[in-house]
Amino acid sequence: MPIELVIFDVDGVLKEVVDPYSLLHRHFGTEEEGRRHFQAFRNGYITYHEFAQLDAWSWRGRSVDEIKGLLRSTPYASGAFEAVAGLRSRGIPYVLLSSGFDLNVEDVAVELKAHGWCANILHRDRGRIVGRMTVRVPYAGKGPIVQEIIRRWHVDPARVLAVGDSDTDIRMFEQVGHAVAVQPRSEAVFRAADAALPDLQQFLTILDHFS
Repeated sequence: MPIELVIFDVDGVLKEVVDPYSLLHRHFGTEEEGRRHFQAFRNGYITYHEFAQLDAWSWRGRSVDEIKGLLRSTPYASGAFEAVAGLRSRGIPYVLLSSGFDLNVEDVAVELKAHGWCANILHRDRGRIVGRMTVRVPYAGKGPIVQEIIRRWHVDPARVLAVGDSDTDIRMFEQVGHAVAVQPRSEAVFRAADAALPDLQQFLTILDHFS
């Protein structure tokens, strides 16, 4: 059954950096804040929405250009450009779905000529971060979003391929016919996928096998 749509996670799949939130915290010296925020969320003391607002507040007043420059300096995963070029040559659309934020994902979508993208929105004004985030992709919440993407593209879920690397991508895998884990970060991700790859160099081979 031919693949008619591919949904890519971004961080750790198309880009080597697996966590842009941690990247910004390290860059701005707010790592301890970031650890406290995430631990509070993981322990159930705050919601994911509250976690996102706290992280965004940590970067308030920071330059958008500085953040974009930092994110653009991170390397793409091996085979990323070849993978999407192969999809274009086969006439298969691909979209990006990330629980990261738009300052990263939108640029990746443009550079890789994606047909759409969805990520959290880090708000800014006059070139500065204002300390607020709109959560569009909650933690472990990709499942319903994938369903909406599939409805929007009018494709059979059995003809959709999802590509991810972390536990938050398992819900995405469950909604589609085929799943590929790139450098899976846990045994659970490995088990949830139909195939696992060290990078995207062999992605087109796997794609053609599924088709």
